Amino acid sequence: MRFFYGDKNILRALEEAEFWKQQESEHTDVIMEVVPDLEDEYKNTLNTFKKEFESTEGVIVQMIEYAINIRGPIPPNVESDIRQLIAFTINQSQAFVSYLTRMIEESTAVANYPASVVVINHIIRESQYYIGIAKAYLSL
Repeated sequence: MRFFYGDKNILRALEEAEFWKQQESEHTDVIMEVVPDLEDEYKNTLNTFKKEFESTEGVIVQMIEYAINIRGPIPPNVESDIRQLIAFTINQSQAFVSYLTRMIEESTAVANYPASVVVINHIIRESQYYIGIAKAYLSL
């Protein structure tokens, strides 16, 4: 994420969060496609993550719409709410990464499809990328 948006960096951070929550939601589907006989436990949890990502994305979109309609600089209380939302998305992504790591280690179905490990590791790296850029924003 580039940091030259000035006082609008906060909106850029929200746009990134929106994009990555959409990606993570789609990644749950990708995993279930590449591991067709994935155990129900993992399918159920991936479906739960998918719903949570979609819900979070909806909240982010509402916050973006609210923030862009503010005339002038974004007030400190709104910026604080946005920062809390970004922190929440980081925690959500970290939980997803941890779960996927556990799935690679414990799922027999994943072990039966070696290519799925490559795909899931790629998905993990993408979520870790988002975590890194979101943390960079919060450190500003």
